[in-house]
Amino acid sequence: MSTVAEQAGVSTKTVSNVVNGTGSYSPETEQRVRAAIEELGYHINPFARGLRSRRTDTIALVLPNLYQPFYAEFAEQVIKSPETQGLKVVLESTRGDAGRERAVLSSHRELVDGVIYVPHALGPEQYLPLPFTRPTVVLGERPADAAQLGLDYVETADEQGAHAVVDHLLAQGRRRIAVIGERTGPWAGARRLRGYRRALTEAGVDYDDSLVIGVDDADLWSSGVAGATRLLRTRVRFDALFCFHDVVAVGALSVLARGGIAVPDDVALAGFDDIEAARFASPPLTTVDLDRESIARTAVALLRSRLDREDFGELPGRRETTGFELRVRASSDATPPTTESGH
Repeated sequence: MSTVAEQAGVSTKTVSNVVNGTGSYSPETEQRVRAAIEELGYHINPFARGLRSRRTDTIALVLPNLYQPFYAEFAEQVIKSPETQGLKVVLESTRGDAGRERAVLSSHRELVDGVIYVPHALGPEQYLPLPFTRPTVVLGERPADAAQLGLDYVETADEQGAHAVVDHLLAQGRRRIAVIGERTGPWAGARRLRGYRRALTEAGVDYDDSLVIGVDDADLWSSGVAGATRLLRTRVRFDALFCFHDVVAVGALSVLARGGIAVPDDVALAGFDDIEAARFASPPLTTVDLDRESIARTAVALLRSRLDREDFGELPGRRETTGFELRVRASSDATPPTTESGH
């Protein structure tokens, strides 16, 4: 680095700033440094630099899987977020396995500085006792007993978004609203079920457990097919269907179409996540947009604030919340209004 500095006529600190994208320098200075780097054939060894600084400028994004479009689209937002500038992102798929989640959280390698974690197989009572050796941001609801730990949480508007969807369906005159999704556990589906039940209660509509269809893996398109098939076989009467994920809703839509059930005339349909496929379904799918970009920026910003500290555990655990947009489309209303929003 000193040779590059001498060649460019600047200090080694300035070379370091240009290489790492830190500090301030003029465009002319950056051009001289980069020209010197190219002329001298200088290469950065991130592993050697990491051994010296104990930093690798690499974070892990730990996801349940990559076949759920929401996770893939969220990962893209994390990678391209302005907050991630200067950081490398490693994707870890736990495949919904509890053992893999424990291993990733409690024994993360020296090559990773921090972790963004989306729980799936582990509930708070299982992951909170683990020895977190790196700054960690958890996506999901923060339990009360996590407040004293050095974990940061980004809470998404799962309950509020579900409440808004059901409110919308009720406003269309629907009273027999079926649901397909996860019923219990640490997943977002449990929070969305709370929003569903709260909206019914506030509207004076009785909760009917026969309208609630649980599925084992709500990240699969086929779960929508299986769930809707089971719902139809019960012969329970319903005039609307709310699926806790868009992939489930699209799968369910195919079953309704094959059964001669018109959407939205016979059954209004809504999903959750606003994946790209939701806009191109036939009819286009009413859904909730959790704003993946905002979630990604918030999570990385929280993580970076700990990475820049000598002792990341000095900061108390923090909680940030993000909003949502209700995207009303033709699957629930033949003449959908403009987008509604909520927080």
